[in-house]
Amino acid sequence: MKTNTDPHQMALTSVVYRNPVTSNTHYNELEVRHSLLARRATSINRISIPEHASATLTFHNINYIVEAKSILNKQCLKCPNLPFFKAQQQKQILFDVSGKFMNGMNAILGPSGCGKSSLLDVLADRKDSNDLSGLVLVDEAPRHPSFRYTVGYVVQENICSGTLTVRENLWFSINLRMPKEISMTEKNQRVTCVIKELGLEACADTRVGTDFLRGVSGGEKKRTCIGMELVLSPKILLLDEPTTGTIIFSIHQPRYSIFKTFDTVMFMCKGRCIYHGSPRDVVSYFATHGYQCEQYDNPADYALDVLIDVSRNLDTLMRLNNIYNTTNANVLALHHIKESLTNNNNIEQERQKYKIEAARSIKAEIFYLSQRTLRNTVRNPALALSQTLVSIVIGLLAGLLFYNLKRTIEPGVQNRLGAIFFIILSQTLSNLTAIEPLISESALFIHERTSGYYRIFTFFIAKLLCDLLPMRVIPTILFSVISYFMIGFNRTGGQFFIFLLTIFMTGLFGSALCFFIAATIHVFAVALIIAILIFVVMTMFTGFLVDLSSVFSWLSWIQWISAFRYASNMLTISDFKGLTFCLSNATNFCPLTGDEILDTRGLAHANSWDLWKNFFALTIMSIMFFVFAYIQLLRMKKTK
Repeated sequence: MKTNTDPHQMALTSVVYRNPVTSNTHYNELEVRHSLLARRATSINRISIPEHASATLTFHNINYIVEAKSILNKQCLKCPNLPFFKAQQQKQILFDVSGKFMNGMNAILGPSGCGKSSLLDVLADRKDSNDLSGLVLVDEAPRHPSFRYTVGYVVQENICSGTLTVRENLWFSINLRMPKEISMTEKNQRVTCVIKELGLEACADTRVGTDFLRGVSGGEKKRTCIGMELVLSPKILLLDEPTTGTIIFSIHQPRYSIFKTFDTVMFMCKGRCIYHGSPRDVVSYFATHGYQCEQYDNPADYALDVLIDVSRNLDTLMRLNNIYNTTNANVLALHHIKESLTNNNNIEQERQKYKIEAARSIKAEIFYLSQRTLRNTVRNPALALSQTLVSIVIGLLAGLLFYNLKRTIEPGVQNRLGAIFFIILSQTLSNLTAIEPLISESALFIHERTSGYYRIFTFFIAKLLCDLLPMRVIPTILFSVISYFMIGFNRTGGQFFIFLLTIFMTGLFGSALCFFIAATIHVFAVALIIAILIFVVMTMFTGFLVDLSSVFSWLSWIQWISAFRYASNMLTISDFKGLTFCLSNATNFCPLTGDEILDTRGLAHANSWDLWKNFFALTIMSIMFFVFAYIQLLRMKKTK
């Protein structure tokens, strides 16, 4: 297959509509070439959609403007003469784009950067409405807020779980997005049929692959993403660059045999539409406006040449755009919209068709998400194994460095305090490994959330139960068992439990904070720097490095939000309370008690509450940051 790399070449985006059929019929073929795309319609995730004879999508005067919304940029716009900073001006991507897509297969074509993907995002209701103007109707009714869940949308990027096989990805999609009334037999038939029609039989049980894990080819991955939508049989299917890496046709320039199979084609150039109609009328249409096609030219190549020429001349572009806006097809589309808006009863009737209904229960969503998370951990064990290995190594290092601590004033007290500080510090830094996996999954999470795979709450719970908590429990137990008894802390069951609980809660707080940072900042390097900064500040206010009573009053408040101070207080009180420290191992004269050391450090220890209040403070801070992380997940944009 020949793939053109010329930036002026046409990139193809398909918008596909199909007649739904009943669940007892076979898949109808969608002629793209070699009958590669096939599907069957039924109810899809979170939406209950009645059977329709057709689907019509009408849009009028779509304008899309991108603005830089950062605070810094807004200030730069107010003060354009600021040194070193240049404000980003707003940019209009789409200019009064109008059209009507009927039941069938429709293609949007044009040079790279002409607005094809932006138009698809607008039609799929995945653009911020604050940046948009214009009107989109579906089946003669304004789009319901849940419209984005009723369409199948395959984005340019191949977004699916790399550790799952092709078949498992299809099953994940159908299990979470199909109503529970659909039997397992029918689901299996759908998955099997889509795998066959997309030519994925040879790699059906091969893992899709990640950046560090070999898997299927790029074309097979793209077809897997298409299959995850086809198994649902949506009545509207949108495909952005569906042929990239596939065997159907090259990414930029379709053959005429394929070009003529489209029901309609829309040509776009620099955000404007210059033609929308049958591919068979392309040559005659442009011929009437001064662009002659040679007798033996490929009409698809001819259309490409026209677009390249038009893109170089703004006056020509505006002329063709104005001509299109006055064509009968565009005028009829506008008339159709006005008629639809005047029929209020019909609009309300149509909107009821998109009533949201949860496709799966909360329990089912947690099950399937947990299943995928566990498979991801088992099939990509590098992080879990490295985390466990680091815990063992650090435990051994701490045990060897502070081996069998003596109960002497010098150096016993200093070493004991040093061991506690080292343990808290090591467990703090080990949590930084949680940031990268969370950030790397953000694109998958946003795509699945936008497509209605699951509730955010169920994703959050599954993440806690099968990822964050297990990554803390096993390493914590190994580290605690190794270090506690080698160091020689008080060897009682109760105090070991307090030690184990403190280490676990320290790790849990670190995970909660990293989860919050990863949900807020999606650039790994920046997120890592922020996390390290917070960890360092909290560590400085544990009371080990500086006497907190000597700190400036306007800084001392930080000690009360230092989770690691509460953790170190727990370990210090638990270990020192009731101990006595002698001058040396050779004498029984022990003038210093652990209670006196606690008093010197300003740690109350009169009753058990003085110990457990630190635990509750650590627990509250952990819960607080998990709540913050959940809020950030809710705030993640569904739109682009």
